[in-house]
Amino acid sequence: MSILLRKLPLLVLLLGLVGNLLAQSTPIRDTLTVNSIQASVQSNGAFFQGGSNGHFLVPTALGTATSTTLMKSAGLWLAGLDSVGNLKLSAQLYNENGKTDFYPGILSINGVPDPAFNLIAGVTIDEVNEHKNNPGSMIPAIYGWPGTGNSFFANYYGFELPSDAYLAGFYDQSFNFQYNPADGDYPALDLRGCPLKNNADEALWFAFHDVGPHTQSGADPLNMEVQTQFFGFNCQEGSPVDRVLYVVYKLINRNPIPLDSCYFGVFLDFEIGNGADDYIGSDPLRRVAFAYNGDEVDEGGFENSAPVMAVDLLRGPFNNEPFEEVNEWHFVPVDDAALSSPAAYYNLLAGRNPDGSPLPNNGLMYTGNPLDPSAWSEISEGNTPGERKALASFGPFNLFPGAINELVLGYAWMRKHPNGSVAENLSILGATMDAVQGLYDNCFDLFDGCPNGVSTKNPASEFQILVSPNPFNQWIQLESPTVPLHSVVLFDATGRIVRNVTVRENGPVVMQTLDLPPGFYGLQARSLDGRTANYKLIHE
Repeated sequence: MSILLRKLPLLVLLLGLVGNLLAQSTPIRDTLTVNSIQASVQSNGAFFQGGSNGHFLVPTALGTATSTTLMKSAGLWLAGLDSVGNLKLSAQLYNENGKTDFYPGILSINGVPDPAFNLIAGVTIDEVNEHKNNPGSMIPAIYGWPGTGNSFFANYYGFELPSDAYLAGFYDQSFNFQYNPADGDYPALDLRGCPLKNNADEALWFAFHDVGPHTQSGADPLNMEVQTQFFGFNCQEGSPVDRVLYVVYKLINRNPIPLDSCYFGVFLDFEIGNGADDYIGSDPLRRVAFAYNGDEVDEGGFENSAPVMAVDLLRGPFNNEPFEEVNEWHFVPVDDAALSSPAAYYNLLAGRNPDGSPLPNNGLMYTGNPLDPSAWSEISEGNTPGERKALASFGPFNLFPGAINELVLGYAWMRKHPNGSVAENLSILGATMDAVQGLYDNCFDLFDGCPNGVSTKNPASEFQILVSPNPFNQWIQLESPTVPLHSVVLFDATGRIVRNVTVRENGPVVMQTLDLPPGFYGLQARSLDGRTANYKLIHE
């Protein structure tokens, strides 16, 4: 992340209203430079765009300063149908020739855009550690962090934070749900089910939405706000953690009507050095999409054979009825020349051809190991290598007004050794993505030095509470037999918080629930030391 871009909010403030209006009209671009990867993002949700071939840069060989790209573009696709079958859809491709469905900013609870909120907030672990040692040092990345209630925010960005919006995650030193860096609060990775205390070596946070002209897809918007975290970790050379970036999308549905037959997906334009000779594939059990070079010689800058590029779909959306994570997913090739109507985008999200005709295996393509001639891959199909664009999607599911979802992705590249062949690089795909998954499963809780890439301790699994009754009706009682409770949050099937209790003393906690409607509920309890436990409940 460049010094100029890190100081951009200060420049906007100094330029005043004219500069602020200019910032509203054009997405801000920033670059995450962490571990072995340099990757660009834009504040309207466009990933890895830059130059002629993209900006997901990795070293061309071990120890070299030269780099080349593995991705040209990536972005969200979202869709659903209203009660009479009208399609709502938003898609991110390249932002070329004025085509876009997404815009920087946040939405009010009524779905009204706030275009002034065009920013990319960045923070490093060094800045967090310095702040912990000296909270009064007024580090701009800390004091300008867009955490709820931050009274210092306007000093850095020139406008006030909305008082009714939960924004970027932070460690809440005083447990008052307000971000105050002067009291020792600091930015933290925000992931459902994980303690709000961990940090990446470098992280970016920004928000965008789909309320505006849809010049890319031509479809009607969903009224979706997307708060995004983009981060990575520095570990020893060769560790899988040193070759991965994580993306967490928090999707907040501001649409006042329910939608069904919904799909959330991510568009992937792979560019393995020379992007004209690639293949794609999927690992259905690990929920991984990947691309690899179609021959042993890469003409795109890699000194030896090109690495493998993979995307791990770590968390999908929740279905509102029943209240559970959606596991069905699709992985399909994309020919953007065939995207002639909103229906074509939707058909791809649903695992079909753009014209609606079926694809093999319900649209989960090339699920075999490319190293096995008898398995289903592009190699066994006899396909000609070439440019490869694809879409990985979840669905179908129901989406209610106010629902809050998360999509979590891990973008990782792998090369077995400096002279690794395509086959050798593919041979470590499974183990690499297991490490990417393991770090996520452990809430990004790392040992010093990142041995083996992940911690062997899962902080979430060590904290359990007693919840009764379940199903419940008039009340819920909670008790922690081992560690003191800090807070308890109860949310309904749409993701809306219906009870939020801060625990003031030891002993059982009782929540009155007689006024709540029947249905599925989720409960999250947090201990005083920052661990969380999650439960599914039924209200009869």
